[in-house]
Amino acid sequence: MKQIVQNYNKGTLSIEKVPEPLLKSGGVLVQSFHSLISAGTEKMKIDDSKRSYLGMAKARPEKVKQVLETLKQQGPIATYRKVMNRLDSFTPLGYSLAGQVIGVGNGVTEFKMGDMVACAGADIATHAEINWIPVNLCCKIPKYSAGMKNEDQYVPTKYAAFTTVGAIAMQGVRQAKVHVGENVAVIGLGLVGLLSCLILKAAGCNVLGIDLDPLKTELALKLGIDMAGSIGKVDIEQSALSFTGGLGVDAVIVTTGTKSNEPIIMAGNIARDRGTIVNVGINKMDIPWDLYFAKELVLKQSRSYGPGRYDPEYELKGKDYPVGYVRWTEKRNMESFLNLIAGGKIDVARLITHEFPLEDAQKAYDIIEGNASELYVGMILAYNVDQETLQKARFKTLDLLETPKLSSVNLGLIGAGNFARTMLLPYLKTNKDVNLISVATATGISCKDTARKFGFSQCTTEFKELIQNNSLNTVLIATRHNLHARFVLEALSHNKYVYTEKPLCLNETELKEITALYTEKIKSENFIPLILVGFNRRYAPMFMKMKTFFENRKEPMIMHYRVNAGFKDKNDWYQDKETGGGRIIGEACHFIDTFQFLTDALPVTVFAQTIQTDNQMTTLEDNIIITIQFSDGSVGSITYLANGDPQFPKEYMELFCENRVAVMDNFTRLTTMSKGKKKVAKSFVQDKGHKNEMAVFVKAVKNQVMPISFESLYATTMTSFLIHKSINEKKTIPIP
Repeated sequence: MKQIVQNYNKGTLSIEKVPEPLLKSGGVLVQSFHSLISAGTEKMKIDDSKRSYLGMAKARPEKVKQVLETLKQQGPIATYRKVMNRLDSFTPLGYSLAGQVIGVGNGVTEFKMGDMVACAGADIATHAEINWIPVNLCCKIPKYSAGMKNEDQYVPTKYAAFTTVGAIAMQGVRQAKVHVGENVAVIGLGLVGLLSCLILKAAGCNVLGIDLDPLKTELALKLGIDMAGSIGKVDIEQSALSFTGGLGVDAVIVTTGTKSNEPIIMAGNIARDRGTIVNVGINKMDIPWDLYFAKELVLKQSRSYGPGRYDPEYELKGKDYPVGYVRWTEKRNMESFLNLIAGGKIDVARLITHEFPLEDAQKAYDIIEGNASELYVGMILAYNVDQETLQKARFKTLDLLETPKLSSVNLGLIGAGNFARTMLLPYLKTNKDVNLISVATATGISCKDTARKFGFSQCTTEFKELIQNNSLNTVLIATRHNLHARFVLEALSHNKYVYTEKPLCLNETELKEITALYTEKIKSENFIPLILVGFNRRYAPMFMKMKTFFENRKEPMIMHYRVNAGFKDKNDWYQDKETGGGRIIGEACHFIDTFQFLTDALPVTVFAQTIQTDNQMTTLEDNIIITIQFSDGSVGSITYLANGDPQFPKEYMELFCENRVAVMDNFTRLTTMSKGKKKVAKSFVQDKGHKNEMAVFVKAVKNQVMPISFESLYATTMTSFLIHKSINEKKTIPIP
């Protein structure tokens, strides 16, 4: 299929041929008929991409702060790779479209094949021929209401493509809580502003429109609003007083996008006493205290399409809010806007200033970038929707390069997030024993971008096609945690060597299935199964030196591993039990494996305690102490913390044994002491072992030898499960 993509690093736009997205449960595949270019939002993204690195840093100081925090925790090399991966990547554009359902995922009951729908969502409802849309970001297009001249016809997709932006305007109006007959000003007459005006008129309000551009104020008057004024051409404050009989407007909806706080000052000046200001756009929120205090003004933010926005439970998992508690969710706002069109209350046809076929999209963006001096508001992209075009668009695998001559490790990658791109693939790309054959992700843009950057011969959105590909013998799994077990099982079933990022799986049932299949494959005469889990710390140079320091020991060890992990939002996928498994299963497994590496022993018991707190932002897994006894008599404790200062170094380990001491400080310093003699090994680069791990992985496949025994992988995984049991039962749990 075809999709418009932006390369953020180069500031370029292109139409790329990419595989169609994966049809996942909880959503539908939609063939685009029309999509709407959101001129304000998309122009901002394009302008950002054309800045210098310094300009980007000045424009996004919060991103600079994140980079500096990553630098402190992960070192310069990992930070550089992460930043450059973000910049030099294909990113989608668009978030509002209308089309037809061509695929229905598992668990979806409200949509069927052939339904005409309007769709929303950044990175979801993109300018592409086909998109996967979760159910709560998709709604059916209604027929025109009875009495309309086109009664019994569906609202055309050209008009329904406005739905997402209409829902943004709708939410702003709802936040203003205006009533029939009230006077409302809209500052900023771009697409969102004009739609806000139309909705307010449909609600029986008197509307004053304000903008810098006289052409937009003229258009607003043609659309039927009551009064409009151009900043700099008329006295806006006097106009507002004249419009309201000297009272000031009841509410102001600000839909501009500017780094100035002038719109916020203007809103306060024209509002009546105890009026309401609603900020819908992206504006500098430098509030003049005296003005807002004197009038006791109410200032509100309008969060995009409405309640449910940015909530993954609602948007991605389809969990609706009860209508009795949340009347207007983002989906119900979308439906409400469509009904206004269907009932003839709003005519979006008059907002369409340009329409281009998808292939001529660059012309639209040239206008947005100011390369043509003409008024633009509603800009529509039209797609070729005949069946022949659809069939050509519906492919799941794309060959990019000729398959190279096969070698020892012919690799397929499943999942291509930032971690795989920055911490694993750079080391595999440069290894002469590795052929990068195929990469599979849920979206075509992601798999093609990864293939482009690292030289994979093929990209696909069909995971089974990758696993069944006879050209590859090895599968690397770097998806979210809930998919690890599924792909491990499928890869082993097809006699592929497997590397999966940690954790191996999320529950005992999955572990039992993997164990059974591995045991079955061990008995096979024609295939030696290999499984490696991404426990990279054991390959970190500091830990390898620590182990050497204690070699030939005769006594058990006492180990303490302190992890200043930092706060992670409860809504983060990592914290979600179904998707990430939580922090113990998802991350504490690292430290359990490190103890096994240092002791060459298996865990036999585990005991865990957490702090009790009334802080509703934390989970029981955020602050925990875990004590593990090992088969050689060693004892290790893990102190895992989310309540420390995030600027403090993350990982620190002390090991005591036979009158010797070793201390590892955040992978940059190892202190050892024996017989009163102290030695310090330093590293200017933080090395957590990923480079060594990839080398070991490749060597393991070449030699067909497990670098970590399956018994150890099983024990680490089972221990992480039993930590939860220990917390719940408040006792020491034996590890089978």
